[in-house]
Amino acid sequence: MSEKRNYQAKKILDHVETNHSKITANALFNFMKEYSFLENILLNMSISPRYYPEDISYLKLKYNSKDLTEWYIPMTCFCDIPLHQISYHAEGNPLSPEDKGYGKFSIAFHKNFGIKKGIQPIHYLNEESINVEELTNAMNLLLSQDIEGSSKGSKINDILTNFIFEYIRIIKPYYGQMKRRDKDGNIQEINKNFQDEHEWRYIPKLEPSELPLMLIDDEDILAEKANNFYTDSIPFTTKGVLSFDVDDVRYIFVDTVQNRNKLIKFIRGKRKERRLSPEEKDILISKVMVYDELKEDW
Repeated sequence: MSEKRNYQAKKILDHVETNHSKITANALFNFMKEYSFLENILLNMSISPRYYPEDISYLKLKYNSKDLTEWYIPMTCFCDIPLHQISYHAEGNPLSPEDKGYGKFSIAFHKNFGIKKGIQPIHYLNEESINVEELTNAMNLLLSQDIEGSSKGSKINDILTNFIFEYIRIIKPYYGQMKRRDKDGNIQEINKNFQDEHEWRYIPKLEPSELPLMLIDDEDILAEKANNFYTDSIPFTTKGVLSFDVDDVRYIFVDTVQNRNKLIKFIRGKRKERRLSPEEKDILISKVMVYDELKEDW
């Protein structure tokens, strides 16, 4: 029986290898604002997730008799937006100064790599739908049971609870508000059509004994401090980081020719952490592209 299951699993993966998308990109892009972030990723040949705040006010949840409007989820976000449509995601909305996009630096992986690593396209919810109504009912029931200490018991209840709490880590409203920091460090809220982001999430496999699967707190300041502490701890977990090989990388974007040259020099001199052969360094360098030059041909 186990041999048959293994064969079926391999057959599914073989199908994924050849089933390229005709509408979305066949790469998963992770954009960032700072050149140093890209260097750190290539230094370690891995991406370390961090705890990000998610607005959940649309779910109308209550915890300890208070409205639960935000929680923090450990994740790394990707998108599979085609290259000719990527500029809005990277640079933001030119008509809305506070919506600055996610940056011109990026590392993109083959989508097959992301699928095998369990990176998941998220589910966008219409808050007026029956799905959200029933999810709210189920979540409020689970939260009230947790408070009363009666959530543990049957195996079925535990399985269903685990499923719901895993599911809510890969949902987002179709439309809502997102917090962004301005140049002075102040937090602003911008309106966003989240479905336009084509988001995929890598959520690390954390053991409860290592780090919490989510952070929930009524006080934003305390949650922010806890967020930073737990985020810094993820690289020390057993399965927290997303490791990759040179062949898993499809593109590397930098903003300017100067930073391309700087990154090439960095890759050639890379010595610490994960050592690469001269051939692997050459392959990695061949994937480096200048965003502004590519944009001219989109």
